Amino acid sequence: MNVHHDHNKTYLAVFGTLLILTAITVAVSYFHFGVFNIFVAMFVATVKGSLVCLYFMHLKDDNRVNQVVFISAFVFLALFIGLTLSDVLFR
Repeated sequence: MNVHHDHNKTYLAVFGTLLILTAITVAVSYFHFGVFNIFVAMFVATVKGSLVCLYFMHLKDDNRVNQVVFISAFVFLALFIGLTLSDVLFR
């Protein structure tokens, strides 16, 4: 049975969310959070990247192995950035 799903509403909602997050990125760039600037910028970028991967690259409905690879990539990225920042900030 071939069922046609209309994903236009979902795509438009994700697109709107990405536009709002882009506006938040621009607005946050005008504030000074001290050493937390990089954390705020990386958090917003991670949320936007996750939305793109989950919905526009169809990772949400994909194989579980691909989802594990995606999540582990973010975990290792966070680990590498955390270790680098711990060295840079406390030197």
